[in-house]
Amino acid sequence: MSGNSAQAPIQVPPPVPPEFGLLAAFGNKSANDACKERLEQLQLNPGPKIYPKTMDPGAHGTEVKIQTNIFGLEVFKNSDVFQYSVSIKADLTPTKEAVFTKKGKEDYVVLDRHQKCVAILFHAMETHQDFFQTQDNCYVYDGQSLLFSTIDIFRQEGAAKTKVFEIDGSAIDHEDLQKLACIKLEVFPTKNARVKFTQDDIGRRTSDSNIEAVHGAYHQILELAFNQSSLRDSARCVVFEHGKIFFITPANEGYSQEDYIDVGDGKKLIPGIKKTVQFIEGHQGRGANNPSVIIDGMKVAFHKEQTVHEKLEEIMSNRIASGLKDFDRERCAAVIKGLDCYTKYTDRVRHLRIEGIHHECAENSRFQLKNEETSTVAAYYRERYQMTLKYPKANLIVCKDKGNLNFYPMEVLTISPNQRVKISQQTSAQSQKTTKESAVLPDVRQRLIVIGKTAADIRSENEVLRRLGVLVSDEPLLVSARQFPPVKLAAQPTGPMLSMRDNKWRISQYARPATAPNIWALYCVGSQTTRFSHDMLKKFGEEFVGMFRTKGVILSPPADIGLVLFSEIMGKLDDAAKSNCSYVLIITDDSITNLHQKYKMVESSTGMIVQDMKISKALSVLQGKKLTLENVVNKTNVKLGGINYIFTDTKKFMNDHLVIGIGVSHPPAGTKYLLEGKGVLNPTIIGYSYNANKSQEFSGNFVLGPAGQDTIAVIEDIVTQALSGYQKWHNGSNPKRILVYRSGAGEGSHGNVIAYEVPLARFAINQFSPNIKLVYINVSKDHTCRLFRKDLHEIAPRGSGSTSGPRNGPPPPKSCDLNIGPGICVDSQVTHPGCKQFYLNSHITLQGTAKTPLYSVLADDVNVSMAGLEEITYNLCHLHQIVGLPTSLPTPLYVANEYAKRGRDLWNEHCEKNPMIRQTGSERERLQEISEAINYQTKHDLIDRRLNA
Repeated sequence: MSGNSAQAPIQVPPPVPPEFGLLAAFGNKSANDACKERLEQLQLNPGPKIYPKTMDPGAHGTEVKIQTNIFGLEVFKNSDVFQYSVSIKADLTPTKEAVFTKKGKEDYVVLDRHQKCVAILFHAMETHQDFFQTQDNCYVYDGQSLLFSTIDIFRQEGAAKTKVFEIDGSAIDHEDLQKLACIKLEVFPTKNARVKFTQDDIGRRTSDSNIEAVHGAYHQILELAFNQSSLRDSARCVVFEHGKIFFITPANEGYSQEDYIDVGDGKKLIPGIKKTVQFIEGHQGRGANNPSVIIDGMKVAFHKEQTVHEKLEEIMSNRIASGLKDFDRERCAAVIKGLDCYTKYTDRVRHLRIEGIHHECAENSRFQLKNEETSTVAAYYRERYQMTLKYPKANLIVCKDKGNLNFYPMEVLTISPNQRVKISQQTSAQSQKTTKESAVLPDVRQRLIVIGKTAADIRSENEVLRRLGVLVSDEPLLVSARQFPPVKLAAQPTGPMLSMRDNKWRISQYARPATAPNIWALYCVGSQTTRFSHDMLKKFGEEFVGMFRTKGVILSPPADIGLVLFSEIMGKLDDAAKSNCSYVLIITDDSITNLHQKYKMVESSTGMIVQDMKISKALSVLQGKKLTLENVVNKTNVKLGGINYIFTDTKKFMNDHLVIGIGVSHPPAGTKYLLEGKGVLNPTIIGYSYNANKSQEFSGNFVLGPAGQDTIAVIEDIVTQALSGYQKWHNGSNPKRILVYRSGAGEGSHGNVIAYEVPLARFAINQFSPNIKLVYINVSKDHTCRLFRKDLHEIAPRGSGSTSGPRNGPPPPKSCDLNIGPGICVDSQVTHPGCKQFYLNSHITLQGTAKTPLYSVLADDVNVSMAGLEEITYNLCHLHQIVGLPTSLPTPLYVANEYAKRGRDLWNEHCEKNPMIRQTGSERERLQEISEAINYQTKHDLIDRRLNA
């Protein structure tokens, strides 16, 4: 193979989806049905939704001060808050009605309805002040059907239970509403009781360890109150779900040019904030409860408002006027599918949804007219609208209009504004670029927070907040944290410590070198133009074998070595497996992106370990980068059953402990259904790992679960498998304690996990022994809190950001210099008053701003101390084995997340090869059958190895 390896990705046929009917019963009515059904089968009651008892803060480490992005709140008024429902409708025709308060999913639809509802409701408030009592009242509106008021507006209405207003659309300052003769606005009380909105009531009703005793209205009222200024100013702001606000004229808000750059493909970054209301301990610590608002700065990619032709020109670098080739058409269609667009060439603005790109152009595509004659699209526009198309040879765009698919010239369609870019609308390169530009350094993030807080008018002077009686602190909370000492690592429990510098280390001899394979192979996979010669491959193999020997593994030269075309590699692997080859190292051209999951399916089905790396990495090795080669060899040793290093467990934390990590891979956004509209669901993949063999070695597996579930019904199977594995390597004895780290559940799901998931885990444990104690921890990065160095502005360069330094001065500080370092722990002041929680930053931040995981204890049978729990967690973040760096998550959870990803790859590959799967029996049985077909449970000795190293 020769030529330039930087080539376009090799085209691969799209995966064949399973036939209609596969897993058709995967659907569930609620997010906990699977767990509830299993509890009923076992005749078990759900557990009470109560957090374990909180403990005193830990004392491990030295105290340091940390800056946050948390702003304290104070309620200085005593108010009653009443809740109302709002319905807004209008008759478009005698048979068609528009419901403006109907919830939408797509960005344009949501924002459009918000704008219209706000315009209508506040027009009514101005013209009917006698009813709404706007002079003395404070209104908090969600932009759709929910309205809070500090006055009972129906008090003077007597027995009336509803109020209806008929409004002439021409009186409302909104272009789209002008032609509506009658808009019906209905306001009526909900069944919810009034809320006592005072500082004392908020303190008592928002922080109970009994989750069901918490009154959610306080959180909802405050969240919406902070939206009001932005919601009512749609020319300047757009408001989305989960407290996200973006500023569409960023220069006017004080943002720098670097905050809203163009990122290509007709997309631009728009700055904004994400805010959440949290009830925290505050400076008083344990036993106190204080409301706060957490504000994080962010930059998100939006589609530019431009014609579809202009957008595709950006994507294809102007190569679209004469039509797109099939591969380019598919690539462009993925970027624009699902977008709202509009036309103006008729007498009104008309909105359409893009569904794809037609293979024909306006000049050639013909359709039948009402008089049964035919016309090309270009001729039709010329004769009907007196429009001569500039690009008659460009592909037509397929759009959905009133349920029908129609074809339009791309030059007459304009992308509607304020639509965020979805993951499915980005290429891999585009996604990387957007992520890189959005990942800002801590000092830049603090600047974005300050600007965003001001732009959203989140301050005490805000008129709505003033009327509601809410004060907002000007400065973020400064809190006490603890800096943990470095974790001691070694090759052996009693051996010398590994040399550590700045929380980084290098591995010399392995703790347990793997058994070298008797037969192994080395291949380079590419195309005819891939630049990687046989001599280069041979040289790499020599370097690989030599590095392995320095680590204590005597590896013989490969039994087979060669360059293989991408179309022939699967046959080559099949031959290798039949020749008793037990390990294959493959170097794959960077442009080939579809083979990895195929390699892993071979590994799963044959038991032959297949390790994959990119040519770019191999080239860096040949250029003398020893660290890259060392990381490759470290990975190989773990895959082959070895272990590279351990931490010195002087406090015996790991003795008699079974540690389980559980990671969840939900179906990617937009792919919940494999066949759209056919009810065939894409399952959730649950990866798990555990230390069955040695206390600091984690192997694992994955299982399938029903999609759309907050809770994990297969937790019973996971715990059973982990305990069985533990007994296998411990002469049938059981552990004394089980420590579970579980990801994938937000704070709103804590109660359900406690009630429905934990009882199933306990049931599985009791089948082995009722004396085994359980500690169950949810780990989340899906929160808004950021922790900053207190001295950040002393070490960051002056200016709008820290990405560039003085021209002739020292280089700018790196992300790892500006962020908090590993071992920073906060377990009071910023934590939930009723929950045993801690933030632990265990990793070195290499890009952007540190995202510190939040650990919430959902079950605790041993009343473990905060110090002990935090220390063992920090230690477990140092067992990655491949690179000499701590990870942001404990290794068992890190490994579990990787098994969930591996399971997703194998599921996709299995569906491509085996579209027909048994459809009879219960959902649980079908999931179990498919899991066993593709996971590692019965595959040779793979279950006892960490295959996803």
